[in-house]
Amino acid sequence: MTRKALAALGAVAILAAGPAFAQGQSDAPASPPGGIPVGPLTVFPGIDLAHGYDDNLFLRPTARTSSSYTVVSPYVRAEAKTGPHKYDIGLRIDHGRYHSSTADKYTDYALIGNGDLVFSGRAGLKLRAEHRHGHDGRGSSDRGVSATPDEYDNTGIDGVFRYGAPGARGRIEVDAGAFARRYTNNRATTVDADRDTAQLGGTFFWRVMPRTELLAQVGHRNIDYSLASSTQDSTETRFLAGVKWEATAATTGTAKFGRMNKKFDAGARQDFSGSSWDVGVRWSPLTYSVFDFTSAKQTGESTGVGDTVVGANYGVTWSHAWSSRLRTQALASLRNDAFTGAGVSRKDDTTTFGLKVAYDFRRWLRLGAEVTHFERDSNDSTLNYKRNLLLFTVGATL
Repeated sequence: MTRKALAALGAVAILAAGPAFAQGQSDAPASPPGGIPVGPLTVFPGIDLAHGYDDNLFLRPTARTSSSYTVVSPYVRAEAKTGPHKYDIGLRIDHGRYHSSTADKYTDYALIGNGDLVFSGRAGLKLRAEHRHGHDGRGSSDRGVSATPDEYDNTGIDGVFRYGAPGARGRIEVDAGAFARRYTNNRATTVDADRDTAQLGGTFFWRVMPRTELLAQVGHRNIDYSLASSTQDSTETRFLAGVKWEATAATTGTAKFGRMNKKFDAGARQDFSGSSWDVGVRWSPLTYSVFDFTSAKQTGESTGVGDTVVGANYGVTWSHAWSSRLRTQALASLRNDAFTGAGVSRKDDTTTFGLKVAYDFRRWLRLGAEVTHFERDSNDSTLNYKRNLLLFTVGATL
């Protein structure tokens, strides 16, 4: 896509949004998507269409490959309710095609089911099961680059059991889950990435004020790689303590701080122990304007460099409804990745800036546009890159 074409598309988006700004708060509110009754179910079908431009498809510092791309995403969700219990299941398919690099086309899909079971005023259970077929874009990992993107299946189930009435002095949550990831192509470079992950954890909440709770949390995760010769099998443990609050109608949040440990089964790998945190704060100075602040530090799996990737991220998002039809979202984030292991000193800093616009043209028709800038600064200059994405979207429901 040429610069003139990009400029023309941008002008169209601005002209289309202009009347929406002028309409202000007088627009009628959009209704929720329409559903189709099917026995005890209500079915909600829809489709999203997107066309965009990527100026650095393979995340390279030089000799960039750029391409326009199109994504077609049909989806359907079915909901049911039995007494206090709620259930839903959804299927979404994302078919993407890069017009200047047909080898990078993909068809991802996700089948996800949820259950919210209420046993009493004190006890409940939330369950989630998924089967997801996804892909890692070429250049997005430290594995060897193949002729096509790496594709995988991710299948598993997790859930949270909660005990304690709302407003009770004390309550607990116990979470558990198990997932299996299997790569389905490019086996010369992906065979050693297949793995099973099992997790178990618990959180205890103690109410100290009407809208404030102290909490203590422990989590354990076991990562078992399928390849018998793999040395990446490990166990991870996190101990966190913090507070959850709704200080005012405008501010809510959770802040947890503590330690995390990652221990490898193989002595040749370097264990990790260090600080960990998970913070999320929402500030709503106006009913139609919301700021979300997030930060977290945790370990990630190596895809070829070092033993462990220790990532710390910081982000802020501003969501604003200019009218009942027009919304914008501005975001900024910073991620610091430190690669640990014998003889490894790599550090990456990745910044992201983005702006999204969404306009409800009709109750059943949504238009959107977004631009995102990524930039990675590494102490290995061959890994630096800049990337810009421009995207125009149309979403339709019943």
